[in-house]
Amino acid sequence: MDQWGILIIFFVFAWVLQVILSYYQNKHYGQTIRKMSAAHDSGYLGVGVIKKRLGIGSVVILVSDLSGLVVDAKELTGVTVFSRFTSNQELNGKKIEQLFALSGRDHRTKAIQMAANQIVNQKNQQEQHAKE
Repeated sequence: MDQWGILIIFFVFAWVLQVILSYYQNKHYGQTIRKMSAAHDSGYLGVGVIKKRLGIGSVVILVSDLSGLVVDAKELTGVTVFSRFTSNQELNGKKIEQLFALSGRDHRTKAIQMAANQIVNQKNQQEQHAKE
């Protein structure tokens, strides 16, 4: 087999491996969302995702109670499919409104604020439906 054939086989193998590993990462993501949602029967769940083509990305999942207090927070930050969610104790106990005041323009802060924004939107929608 010539060099081009070996190179093509290598790239096909790498692509298949990436698809398999991405599948398992997505499965882990879905399981984490379901566990966090099921663990807190009332409240709101928000997800912030900042993807980068090259570089570090972040996924932040926040769960708040009905009053807007963060009761659970998990974060996934990394560049590989081997990254896993870790608990973020720093955000627990904070009001959702406080998260908008976080300083920094990094990917992590943007993901936190995106998740907080989803929670605020859910809360506003529920309040609007309650008025109707």
